[in-house]
Amino acid sequence: MSSDTRSSNALRDHVESGALTLRIAATFAPEEAAQAHALMEKGGVRGRPVIVF
Repeated sequence: MSSDTRSSNALRDHVESGALTLRIAATFAPEEAAQAHALMEKGGVRGRPVIVF
């Protein structure tokens, strides 16, 4: 297993256990990616837009 895979798995485990909280501003479908980008460009966003596939 690569170092990147181990790091990703450890990060996932922290999120799943509640030790790390992710801040999501909004979710978008792939066809709404331009809207997600515009949200980030506008600024003042607490959290990140997430594109859900």
